[in-house]
Amino acid sequence: MLPDADRKGGGGGQGGPYAVARLLLFLVGTAACVALLALVTSAFLAAPLTGFWGLALPHGVIAVSALIAALAMLRWVDREEQPLDELGLPLSVGAALRGSLRGIALGALLVASLVAVQLIPGWLKPMADEGTLAAWLRHMGAMAILFAIGGASEELLFRGYGFQRMVEWLGIRWAVVVDAALFGALHAINPKVSIIPLINIALAGALLAGAYLRTRSLWVAIGLHWSWNWFTTLFDLPVSGLEFDAPVYDFRELGPDLLTGGAFGPEGGLLATLVLVVAIAWIFRAPFPEARSA
Repeated sequence: MLPDADRKGGGGGQGGPYAVARLLLFLVGTAACVALLALVTSAFLAAPLTGFWGLALPHGVIAVSALIAALAMLRWVDREEQPLDELGLPLSVGAALRGSLRGIALGALLVASLVAVQLIPGWLKPMADEGTLAAWLRHMGAMAILFAIGGASEELLFRGYGFQRMVEWLGIRWAVVVDAALFGALHAINPKVSIIPLINIALAGALLAGAYLRTRSLWVAIGLHWSWNWFTTLFDLPVSGLEFDAPVYDFRELGPDLLTGGAFGPEGGLLATLVLVVAIAWIFRAPFPEARSA
C-alpha cells in the first residue's frame, strides 16, 4: 500500500517523482500492450477493417491495453489488494450500474439541453428519412456497442491510472488542465475540426475528469462519455465530426454553424461551449473527496 501522503491528490502534487515514474511506466506498459495486440490482430486480418469494426477494434485494443497496464501497476507496483476498486471500476453490479446510470443521466441531460435550444428557434428541423424500425434498432444497438468500447478506451486512458497519478504529481487543478488539453489534442485529427471543437472537446475532458473526481468512479465517467455520444447519434447529429446516419428520420441543421457546430456536430458550436462551462461549474462547485484511503 502507498503511504497516505502519496495517495492523496487533493491539491498539492504530493506524489512527486514516484508518481511521475509510475505514470511513465503505465504509459510504456500501455504502449507495449497496444503494439502486441495490434500485431496479433493484424495477423488474422486479410485487409484493413472499415466501418463499425474499423472504429471498434482499435478502441477495443486501447481499452484492453490500458486496463491491463493499470491493473498490473496497481497490483504489482502499488501493491493494491483490490486494483479494480482503486482504479474506480469495482465489479459489484450495484456499483457499476449506479455509476453508469449517473453518468448516462448527466450526458442525456446535456445533449437534450443542446437539442432543445436548437429546436425552439427552428435551427434543428426533424424530417422523415428512408429505413425501417428494424434497421433503426440495429443501427442504434451497434452505436451503443461502439460508443461503449470507445468511451471505455478513452476513459481508461485519460481518466484512469495515468490521470490518477497526475493528480498525485500535479494536484487536481493542473492535472485536470493537462488532461483536458491532451484529450482535446487527441481529436485534432478528426474530420471537419477547427479551434472551437478542440476547445469544446478539451472542456468535455475537464467535465469527465470532474465527474471521476467527484465520485471516484470511472463507471460514472464512462457512462457520461457513452451517453453524450449515443444521445447525439439518437438525434442523428454528427459526433466529433463523424457521421453516423440513422435510418427512419433525420435532423437537419438550419442554424448558424458558429452556434450549432454545423457539420462537426454539437461539439463544434458555442452552444456546447456554454452548456459545458455550466456543467463544469456545477461539477467543480465544491472540493472533491479524497481518494480511497489504504
